[in-house]
Amino acid sequence: MLTETTQALPPRYVSPAGPPSAYAMLTRALSDPASVISDAIYSDWSLKLPGPRSPVVVSHPDAVRQVLLDKDGAFGRNRQLRLLMRRAWGKGLAAAEGESWARQRQAAAPAFKPAAVQSAVPAMAAAAERAARSWSTEAPIDVSVALARIVTEIVMSTLLTGLDDADLDAIAADVPPFIRAAAHFGLLDLLPVPDAWIDRLRGMGRGGPEQRLRAVAARLAAARATPPDRVQDIAALMRGAGPLADNLLGFLPAGLETTAQAAAWGLYLLALYPEWQEAVYREALAADATDPTLPIGRQVVQETLRLYPPGPILVRAALRPSELQGHRLHPGQVVILPVFAIHRHRQLWDRPDAFDPDRFAPGAAYDRGAFLPFGAGPRLCIAAAFAQTEIAVMMAVLLRHFRFTPAAPEPVISLKTTTHSLTGLHVIATPRRG
Repeated sequence: MLTETTQALPPRYVSPAGPPSAYAMLTRALSDPASVISDAIYSDWSLKLPGPRSPVVVSHPDAVRQVLLDKDGAFGRNRQLRLLMRRAWGKGLAAAEGESWARQRQAAAPAFKPAAVQSAVPAMAAAAERAARSWSTEAPIDVSVALARIVTEIVMSTLLTGLDDADLDAIAADVPPFIRAAAHFGLLDLLPVPDAWIDRLRGMGRGGPEQRLRAVAARLAAARATPPDRVQDIAALMRGAGPLADNLLGFLPAGLETTAQAAAWGLYLLALYPEWQEAVYREALAADATDPTLPIGRQVVQETLRLYPPGPILVRAALRPSELQGHRLHPGQVVILPVFAIHRHRQLWDRPDAFDPDRFAPGAAYDRGAFLPFGAGPRLCIAAAFAQTEIAVMMAVLLRHFRFTPAAPEPVISLKTTTHSLTGLHVIATPRRG
């Protein structure tokens, strides 16, 4: 256990000042929920947003379990939530429900079993090694950009094979704007008209990132359309289980953006807290950097995911009259689970805003309903173990090459779609001697 640091607290999200407007409440409650939630949710167990049948925000672990485990089928997606998911991912795993979802998840599962994750570790380490040799040490590095390229290479060499370097660079650049566009929710989406009309109107304004990513997904799907396929990646596993191009488009942002942002936050935190950076470095030297156990590194990964969860918000809707945390819910009423606030809740965590990986040391106790970086219940992120191993291995490899210190500008945190910094995450990478 390391001694408690006396350094300043790491960056945190700053809620917008003042109550949201009626228009903001209508549109942002689904596409940018954090912007309409007051800071009271860091200490209270629930909030009711203004307006009749407006969203209810709950943060108590018991309420979280009630919604996400959903043992009685009371919670799911309403029309607007289904529209948001389908707009980006069609009928693929991320948007599918019921039997279609179960079939697709079962097909993808072998790619994320422990043995499969273990077999991917050398590729993870190799991608980080190649990046380390190319990094400039003369100017600050925005690790949110640099790590996106590494993560893209890892995914494309383990889960989705068959792309060249130009494809990797384009995907790393296109995924963030694609996610932001897919999450946009406006008044058009509230109109009582058939979803197909809305899709047609929105299709007129689809930009380059979505078109390019769809083209990549279509090309990968076409290459695996006719068995036998000699490539046994996740695309091959899911062939026939659902719309392959939709699933590939879903795995691109899910496997790239969220992991890259979490890894970037991890490196930035280690730059802020040199005693933990040194501990991870020494562990990486003592063990093979490709050893996926890396217990100290994994503690750092978990604490990073607590402070900066990849998915800062989970949203569901009541499917029938229900009661949740003392609130009576009507069918279709939205329930917001503010993961970013649950992870820093004053009644759930000691020193909730501090960086302390010892929270996750062996034997440490915490409520599992208070730690939701990848969700919970049946729809727990299928790639959670892969992502955590990937981040730990990347950090170990990069720390063997560099000592990191923070650089300007200061992060400005946004919680729209992912936990990311609008100003980037900049560090100085100083080569280690010997």
